[in-house]
Amino acid sequence: MSTKNDLNTPKLSPEGQRAHAAFVAFLVSKGMTYSGGGQTFFSPEEWAERGEDYGKKSLFVIVHDGGDVAPVCNLDYECYSLNNEMVEEMSKHGVFIEQCTSWYSACYRA
Repeated sequence: MSTKNDLNTPKLSPEGQRAHAAFVAFLVSKGMTYSGGGQTFFSPEEWAERGEDYGKKSLFVIVHDGGDVAPVCNLDYECYSLNNEMVEEMSKHGVFIEQCTSWYSACYRA
């Protein structure tokens, strides 16, 4: 975990903005705000432009290839209680985070 906060905010729909704010607030509450040096969040449009397979119809995409965000989204880190807390928090906002690959996830309407 880090005290550095380098999480970006992509251009999103109003619904995407609310979901993104909720996810970032969760990360801040856990002190998990360091991206690992790369861009963490992408809009669905940005993601489609990259030619990625999954997440193009999401509210936003989360790249967690390194940094603090990985154990929140990637179950391979075996931080199950942390992941469960995130799932519970995001469900309060009517969305869920789906792991697409080992290095990125996407946020969708519940």
